[in-house]
Order: sequence, then C-alpha cells, then structure tokens
Amino acid sequence: MRRDFEKNLEVNDFGEAIHSSCISHYLRYAFGDCDLPHPDTCTNCENFFSFFDKLREILPIECHQSLEIYQQKLLCFMAHHARKIYLNQQLKANLRELDHNGALIIVDYKMRVNPQSARETKADFYGKRGFTLHSVLVYTKSENDGNLNISVFDHWSNDTKQDAWFTASSLHAVIDTLDNKPQWVTIVSDNGPHYHNTELMIILAHWKEWYDISVNKWMFLEAGEAKTMIDSHHAQVSII
Repeated sequence: MRRDFEKNLEVNDFGEAIHSSCISHYLRYAFGDCDLPHPDTCTNCENFFSFFDKLREILPIECHQSLEIYQQKLLCFMAHHARKIYLNQQLKANLRELDHNGALIIVDYKMRVNPQSARETKADFYGKRGFTLHSVLVYTKSENDGNLNISVFDHWSNDTKQDAWFTASSLHAVIDTLDNKPQWVTIVSDNGPHYHNTELMIILAHWKEWYDISVNKWMFLEAGEAKTMIDSHHAQVSII
C-alpha cells in the first residue's frame, strides 16, 4: 500500500502538486486549495475502504470499534507519507531556486548528546545532563560552474536548553564566519519551539539592518515528515 500510494502523489519541480482526478492522490485538495472536480477513485483506494466494509459485514458488532481504530491508523499512515513526499519536494524546489546571490540554510538540533556509552543503567542514562549540538548547513551556488557548495557548522553547548537565543547566536556565528555573505537566505527547520517562536522572528527582522541580508522565508517542516542532509550529518556524530 505504501509503495503504490507514493507513486501516485505527483509534485512538479517547482513544488506544486499535479492535479489528479482521484481525490486521494491530489495533495492540494487535502490542503483546501482546489475547487476542481475529482470524479474518479482508483482501484487501490477503493479496495482500501471496501476491505474494511466487508470485514464489518463478517465480524460481530463488538469488533467494529477496533476496526474503526485500525482504519484510522492506516489513514494516518498514508497521510504521513503524503506529507513526506510533498515536503521533500519543497526542499528540492528551494534548492532549484538558489542563485549565486542567495543561500539555503538548514538548521536542526540533535537530541541530547550523552557523554558516555549507551551501555549503562536506565537511572544513569536519565540522570545525565548531556550537552546540546546545533548544526547549520549552508547551501550556496557557485557563480562559475553553478555547482552547489555545502558548508557545515556545529555548535556545542554544555547547557542543554534549546531556545530562540541559542538558535540566534548559532546563526549569528555562521553569518559572521562566512567570507562571501549572501544577499538573501531561505531557512529550513522543523517546527520545534526553539525555531517557531516570536522572539526568533523578531531577531530575523533585523538581519537586513545588521548583516544586509534579506530573509526571504523560513520553511517549517513537520517533525519526522521530511529528511534532509542534516539528518545524515547527525547520524554520523558519535561520542565515545
């Protein structure tokens, strides 16, 4: 079900969902952004609902509530893959929009990094304070050959608190380090409170004044819905 469903979710190179006559395969309808008719239902989608209808006819009524729960879980599973496909394509679309005057910045916190091996008691694991790792990936496009350049910045802190001020300080350190500062940036992150907050947005509003850099947009990804290069970078971080 997962493989067939993903194949029918079409998004073009600009991050726009391609219209489908099957209502289950058109993402913009799910976003409430389409008034066009969707008269068809593909065989796989029809079989999904008819399968549960047949089970309700066969099984006793006391099982119907459990069937409803299982069906809702599968629908949530399909919705997860729909969001993942759409958000991954949005990231690719933003990379295609990149020119030599701009930069795409991806930021993410790694969950608490523990300074010891995982082979320890549960009490010791939860008793440790650990420390914070915040990573920043900066994508720029070369003016000569058009290739993408990627710079990685890791910021460590003994304070495990993840808030707007640590995020702003990390971004300031990155901008201050860059030799060729971009004219504009697009920032991508998850929607955690350390990013999605008023304080950080107010700070970003001053970037034009402080750094002469315009923040075109900040794109928030649902946690666990899309994977970026920064996830691969964090996967390689190990503390001995």
